[in-house]
Amino acid sequence: MGNKKDKTTFGTLAVAMFWLVILSGVLLAVPFNVESPYQSVSTIAVTNPWGAFIRNFHYWSSQFFLIFSLVHLYDHFHKKDKIGLKAGMAFRLSIGVLIIFLAMITGFLLKGDADSEQARQILHTLAERVPLIGESLAFSLLGHPESYQLIYVHHIATFTVFIAVIIIEHSRKKYWPPLFDFVISVIGVLAFSYFFSAPLHDNLNPAVKGPWYFVGFQEILHWLSQPEWSLLLFLALLILIFLVNSLSGKTMFFSKRSLLLFTAFYFVLTVIGLFFRGERWQWKYPWQNGYNYEVLNNFKAPRVLISPEFELETAMASPLIQGRKEACLACHTETHGLVDSHSPEAIGCVSCHGGNPFATAKKQAHQNMILIPGNLATAWQSCGTTQCHPEIVERVPTGLMATLSGMISVDRFVFNEQDSPDILTNVHSLGNSAADEHLRNLCVRCHLGNPKTEYGPINESSRGGGCLACHLNYSHEAEAALAMAGDTIINAHPSISLAISNNHCFGCHSRSGRISTSFEGWHETTLLAEEMPQEKNYRLIEGERVFVKKQADVHHQLGMECIDCHHSYEVMGDGNLYAHQEDQADVQCSDCHFLGKARTIRAENLDNESAIIAALRLKNSSDKQFLLTEKRKHALVNTFIENDTAFLQTKNSGIKMALSPPAEFCSRNNAHSKLACSSCHSSWVPTCIGCHNEYDPHEPSYNMVANKEQTGGWVEFFGEYQAKLPSLGMRTDGDKTEIIPVAPGMILTIDKSTYTNDTDKSTIFHRLYAPVAPHTTTKEGRDCKSCHNSSLALGYGEGKLEYKITDGKGKWTFSPLYQRDENDGLPADAWIDFLQTRTGKVATRSNVSPLNVEQQKSMLTVGACLTCHDDNSAVMKVSLTNFEAQLQQRTAKCIIPDWN
Repeated sequence: MGNKKDKTTFGTLAVAMFWLVILSGVLLAVPFNVESPYQSVSTIAVTNPWGAFIRNFHYWSSQFFLIFSLVHLYDHFHKKDKIGLKAGMAFRLSIGVLIIFLAMITGFLLKGDADSEQARQILHTLAERVPLIGESLAFSLLGHPESYQLIYVHHIATFTVFIAVIIIEHSRKKYWPPLFDFVISVIGVLAFSYFFSAPLHDNLNPAVKGPWYFVGFQEILHWLSQPEWSLLLFLALLILIFLVNSLSGKTMFFSKRSLLLFTAFYFVLTVIGLFFRGERWQWKYPWQNGYNYEVLNNFKAPRVLISPEFELETAMASPLIQGRKEACLACHTETHGLVDSHSPEAIGCVSCHGGNPFATAKKQAHQNMILIPGNLATAWQSCGTTQCHPEIVERVPTGLMATLSGMISVDRFVFNEQDSPDILTNVHSLGNSAADEHLRNLCVRCHLGNPKTEYGPINESSRGGGCLACHLNYSHEAEAALAMAGDTIINAHPSISLAISNNHCFGCHSRSGRISTSFEGWHETTLLAEEMPQEKNYRLIEGERVFVKKQADVHHQLGMECIDCHHSYEVMGDGNLYAHQEDQADVQCSDCHFLGKARTIRAENLDNESAIIAALRLKNSSDKQFLLTEKRKHALVNTFIENDTAFLQTKNSGIKMALSPPAEFCSRNNAHSKLACSSCHSSWVPTCIGCHNEYDPHEPSYNMVANKEQTGGWVEFFGEYQAKLPSLGMRTDGDKTEIIPVAPGMILTIDKSTYTNDTDKSTIFHRLYAPVAPHTTTKEGRDCKSCHNSSLALGYGEGKLEYKITDGKGKWTFSPLYQRDENDGLPADAWIDFLQTRTGKVATRSNVSPLNVEQQKSMLTVGACLTCHDDNSAVMKVSLTNFEAQLQQRTAKCIIPDWN
């Protein structure tokens, strides 16, 4: 305490702070409920400004008590060459340092938040690992795992009394500080308590840490393979303090220096733990995205407002959220429109929108608020918080709708900037090449990472939006409320739900492959908006694109929607990176339309995500057996087996329909075993030929990555849009060869002569076909002649394909509809020339190619038979089983092609 009566030292300040801790602790004990500490502390913060202020006072006085005690200890050691305490007193003083930390940590535990729960688990585990007495020590210190009662007793009584005894003994019974020290301590703590609130974890932020004096120890635990070894550090520290107090000479000098080195080392670890560790103790740096949220979030508690802006009764009546009171619901009392799982009563407001759940004023509560949650840049702070959907948010960025890997690789491949169209890449890796600028100008707005920046429903013009791209739904009331919104609180909230309609998919998937429009039976034309006939068979999309009615997909006609086939792991990604759409796709026709025994999984064996979705979709799903996909063994949770019959129930409308097996024609023989279902059961695909791309440095354009206007950009001039039956190609995957539908994806020229960032100023020409997923499925397959007698199916393009018999010899001839292109001599819409094939760059995939010459001859040989025999004739039906044997039995009238 010092020799002079009124001398101020760190010791006297520590004593003053101790008394402030005691006094504020007594007051804080009145509203505190040890049965539910987190709820109790959050209720104090939200509903009682004076209670919150007292808690702040208690917190800051205890922090300063610890700091001043440690500084006083160091000062004591530093100034005295020999302390020379008796062994008993030195021992008690050494134990006293440990007791001070235990008093501090038990106070930290009494918050009951996520930080406290983790610290308690660490302490319990370490105590248990003390040899011989571990379990007894853990129980004696922390009590029952589900109770805070013993911790509370230790904090307010056991440790507090022990500290008081040590202070009295150490200060020679001068247990009351000088008046001046007491007054300045009160003033200082009052100021801190007013401007800086005691931290309280929101139980949502994934970064969880102990108190500042504990994070260095957490860092040590992180590096130790055997955490119990850290207990030796405690023991060594206490021994050093004892030796410094009781010995002299070189031993004391060595002990002091060791203690100083330990303090410096621990300080460095504390700085690392506080400022460079984020979620799951991963390294985090100030320049990284999310640094403020993950690392500094707990430093940003708002100051207490003595006059809150809402009524106390309203605040008290607000529901408990995540085990706490949430201030948001004191103002947003009438919010409605959300489904039960996302209602304010269930998850509050902060779970999605961020802000501060314990603030009592609008400005403070809305600080760092996420106005439009769900965008991938911030989804981990809203949809991906620890108690919501962290696994899903973690894997969504790996899916193709977020990476656009296939789109980017194919574009670079077409621009001759890479040799393969199958290289894994990401939309965030775009550079300044001609291909990448082309992507920025015309393609990459359709990725999930593109942020939604304006309120309003998802429509045909929507692009990106992260989680909201699929899960946001506005009711008529919510739209009306948004239209009339000013500075008033909007109570009609849009819904966040599993009600994912085709409209959610439409904005992006009505472009490029035009899956959404094709599925609903709409084909894009080259008509201008002002040229569109005012008929029901025409439709205007996005105000400028004119579509004409075609045959819709049979699944659409039956009332099915996109999500009735595509499950969550397929749409949102499964955590793996894929090069192309067909690689990520999991569901196949045969998963629902199968022969023999179904692949199933019982409800109790579902993964957690599928089980939750099944329960929400089907209500009572506990006794059901669900179909499994063959490719990746994922459950189709809207399919099930009842009385040996497979059923599908549409996810939104609840229509129940029996799943039919494939037709006998598809499965009775091996003639078409290598044919993909969509090759035969697609009624049409959209095609485009004769497109031209060129860069115009003066063209007003748009940067779809930066979302801003710019001067200079790529311009596309389209050729002909047509709707035709798909052509056929081969896809080879290892030893498996499959005949699939293909379409002219890129028969185009690219003029790079004016693009300044590229040294290659050449004009590129490509004739590439692309594998397609037409989404124009028909119940009836295409007839035999539409393949075997079709130049379009064989890849020759449209024209006149004839089989002529002259002098007993049969010959196939072909006259193309389109003129031959000057670049390569092939007809404008062809993939290959008649009875020829191509190698090299022929498709937008490295494993896709045209039918080879032998395959073409086999197709046309059957086609020759079909010039006389009807598709359903007995001869043709028998030939499906063994065509070669049937040829051997032909009569002299049957003339097969002569290929010489």
